[in-house]
Amino acid sequence: MEMEHIRNTFLDLVQISSHSLHEGAVAAYCRARLEQLGFVVEEDDAGRQLGGETGNLIATLPGDPSKPCMMLAAHMDTVIPGEHVRPSVDEQGVVWSDGTTVLGADDKAGVTAILTAAAEMVNNHLPHGPLQVVFTIGEEIGLQGAKHLDRSKLKAEFGLSLDSGGALGTLVIAGPAQVKWEAIFTGKAAHAGVAPERGVSAIKMAAGGVARMPHGRVDAETTVNVGSFVGDGPTNIVPDRAQLVGEARSRSNEKLERVLADIEKAFEEAAHAAGGTVAFQATRMYDGFRFADGDPLRQRVEAALQKLGFTPAPVEGGGGSDANIYTSFGVPTMNIGIGYEDIHSVHEHIRLADIKSAAEVAVAFCTQD
Repeated sequence: MEMEHIRNTFLDLVQISSHSLHEGAVAAYCRARLEQLGFVVEEDDAGRQLGGETGNLIATLPGDPSKPCMMLAAHMDTVIPGEHVRPSVDEQGVVWSDGTTVLGADDKAGVTAILTAAAEMVNNHLPHGPLQVVFTIGEEIGLQGAKHLDRSKLKAEFGLSLDSGGALGTLVIAGPAQVKWEAIFTGKAAHAGVAPERGVSAIKMAAGGVARMPHGRVDAETTVNVGSFVGDGPTNIVPDRAQLVGEARSRSNEKLERVLADIEKAFEEAAHAAGGTVAFQATRMYDGFRFADGDPLRQRVEAALQKLGFTPAPVEGGGGSDANIYTSFGVPTMNIGIGYEDIHSVHEHIRLADIKSAAEVAVAFCTQD
């Protein structure tokens, strides 16, 4: 693998603006590169469903049918501010933006590593089974591209997602399920100056619910957060409506159900105490996963890391990624660290050497027996 090739590909990609649902130009770049290597590239209907410029790309390359089909996955979108990125490479081979935008290493470093790995396997005629590359849209807005992926096009038995921070060797062996919840508190309106005692403040009610509910890190596997508290209205009226929106995550389904019940109970107690009512609803956004020591995917990823001299460092994550969705679709997929740091900030950076190492791990993953 030539470092100059990796450098040029990565710098090309980060300079193509691709906020979520505006990934059309990056998708065209990736399609051209993959088709040059002999992949058959399909675009699914996710872009139309989500109102984006392009759908997800699913690229397939034939291989030895006696070997299992493997998937390499990354996402094409970046967070804001990610337009007009002006990258520079310092003397240590670390790539930065100019400080006014994110760099986009999350996850264009993963895209670069996959394009590099695919070229390495094709150009050097390395033995591999059937291979799929999946580049999604809308990952940064709730894994929307993966959720709308045409799963009928997935033929892989196992997947490797190159979309996590942490040093090479990091592998995410467990991740939480996420539930988004909403609570609507209803009180009674009244004139705030003439007869406030006749009113029931929905804002006060909701505040009491927040005070009673579990919040933050509940335990080692479970977190809860309130993301929005809205009780908009004029100051001379006791507000009769307030809305709370939040989330709960846990790597244990039992704990997740328990904490959601505790949240709902806290809200109902606060509403009852104030003389109002509350309507609570929860929506599961994605499932969690766990890969045990003897899991064949985990063994394969660890073997690929060890072949390149990296010591596997398993971690249990607290966030979600496309790997959650692929795994729930029946394609067990593990996310690995590829070295980017300070993501979602204007200080984001990555070493070109780490992109090269990630590409080498991807090749080892796809070519081992």
